[in-house]
Amino acid sequence: MSIDTLLSQALAYSREKQFDLLEPVLRQILSAEPHHRIASLELARVLILARRFDDAVDVLDPLANDPDSGVDVHRKLALAHSYAGRNSLAVTHYRRVLEFEPDNGQVLHSIANLEQAMGLVEEAAATYRRAIEVKPLWTMPAAVSPPQFRVLLMFAPGAGNTPVDYLINDARFESHIFTALNDFEYDIDLLRSHTDVVVNLVSDADNSRAILGTVEALADRIGRPVINHPRLIANTDRATVSGRLAGTTGCVVPRTRTFSDAQLQQLPGGGGGTTEPQYPLLVRPVGTHGGEDFEKVDDRDQLEAFLSRIGAAHYYVTPFVDYRSEDGYFRKYRFIYVGDEILPYHLAIDEKWKIHHATTPMTNFPWMQDEERDFLADPWRVFGAPQQSALRSIRNAIGLDYFGIDCSLTPEGEIVVFEVNATMLVHGKNEGFPYKNEAVGQIRQAFHSLLERTVRGAY
Repeated sequence: MSIDTLLSQALAYSREKQFDLLEPVLRQILSAEPHHRIASLELARVLILARRFDDAVDVLDPLANDPDSGVDVHRKLALAHSYAGRNSLAVTHYRRVLEFEPDNGQVLHSIANLEQAMGLVEEAAATYRRAIEVKPLWTMPAAVSPPQFRVLLMFAPGAGNTPVDYLINDARFESHIFTALNDFEYDIDLLRSHTDVVVNLVSDADNSRAILGTVEALADRIGRPVINHPRLIANTDRATVSGRLAGTTGCVVPRTRTFSDAQLQQLPGGGGGTTEPQYPLLVRPVGTHGGEDFEKVDDRDQLEAFLSRIGAAHYYVTPFVDYRSEDGYFRKYRFIYVGDEILPYHLAIDEKWKIHHATTPMTNFPWMQDEERDFLADPWRVFGAPQQSALRSIRNAIGLDYFGIDCSLTPEGEIVVFEVNATMLVHGKNEGFPYKNEAVGQIRQAFHSLLERTVRGAY
């Protein structure tokens, strides 16, 4: 069979998204003509979609140094390296793209995001500024035409932003994302003309303090209804939230306090005073999420070792609450608040106190999956009327339109509050836990409905 015939067959499979049939045909083409550009690019696309990033790189690397290979080779190499976490290599290939397309705002935004992730703060700031100058808005088209409405998403580099890729991808509304920087003159009329509702993504109170005033002023000047208005974010840091929720009926809310490194270094070792934190303590640098730099310390020696290893300027310190269930396992529940709805997102079960769903042994224990499946199908069998009332009290106290809570339950039925904020991740990558898809999809649909109600003025 000729290469032209194979290529026609491959393009037909591609149109029908029959990727299982497409890959063998593309590899047959490449076995006859190893540097066939169209087949290489198409195979790389298929491999990236399958999250086989190294395989995609292997296909494209032989073309990368060919001066006639074109910009698309470097674009896909940048994408594959970026998804694989090789940020420096991704930047290298994105910069090759800029040699062909120096005013490509989307590529400039991608480079800036990677520089930010690499800790190249000054370089990222300069690249973001250049990106905004050439492309003030990055648009994600709606899945329908015309779109039902338009959403303007306010993003700020390094400020701790609400993850929304899953929520806005392939939606019936059109999304326009712009990057907020201090000391930049925005075309407010342009922003206003591209939105029916504004969604503020700048949601980490600690990391966004330097930009929140700018984002708030922009939201007010645009003059459209706002989801998670920036003025509500400042009081959602861990310490302030623990104070706001203290005394909530049916809840255990460990008091979180902020300490400088110097203050912790001088903390007495006995933990016996009435005003000093009592061991065991949970300690983490201010402005961090996840568990990499988050530890339980049982005494002064462990605290000093942690401070020496981390070297941060300020820390959050919280008394440890042993939330182990009666069967000896720890359980962490996550709910997402969307408008007036409280929706289950996951249940993570582990023998360890520091739980992240992705690192639990749940893939190996069907009973754990069954328990999570039952929780997602009917969370109110676990969280009865008193717990529901407590969750609603938390919603009323926080006041945001969209946010999440990580929590557990004591044997007596009290809600142990771990974390409440709008930075929690909701995603649709549920390989290994396909039963999660329905619950996660309900959160996405509720978010879309919230936006639609807001546009209609009914919320």
